[in-house]
Amino acid sequence: MATQKGAVIPNTKFGLIPWAPELDSGEVCGIPTTFESHNEWKGKKIVVVSIPGAYTPICHQQHIPPLVKRVDELKAKGVDAVYVIAVNDPYVMSAWGVFNHAKDKVVFATDINAAFSKALGATIDLSFKDMGERTARYALIIDDLKVVDFASDEGDTGKLQNASIDTILQKL
Repeated sequence: MATQKGAVIPNTKFGLIPWAPELDSGEVCGIPTTFESHNEWKGKKIVVVSIPGAYTPICHQQHIPPLVKRVDELKAKGVDAVYVIAVNDPYVMSAWGVFNHAKDKVVFATDINAAFSKALGATIDLSFKDMGERTARYALIIDDLKVVDFASDEGDTGKLQNASIDTILQKL
């Protein structure tokens, strides 16, 4: 399974709008670009935090703001980069990163068509909420493209547990 310790992560494409100071005003929106996970993350220790959606209640109020505020604690433990991913488009992810004052400390990226999360077996069907298939809420620690730890908050429980900043820090 792709989430087992030592497994190589899938090589998929992500979308993003790289942070730039002029984005902070909210008056410009930036230009989307893409990257491939294997090219971007090779030789690095990466934390990927996946969410069902930007601006959704748990993600917006409990999950991502503490992560952004405490990102320096992750970096102090040897993490090279932190990514927040969702199926939302790069414009939404960029705006949400700006809203969270992430600047260049946390990358907010689009898991295009949830391809990365699907390959990990980590999607959730929120059709009953008219949201369709989404990336699940999970945290993934990667070192040189290999899974160090994977923890998911299963289903639509409305609870943040395994993917929280506190849990991630304990596992590093």
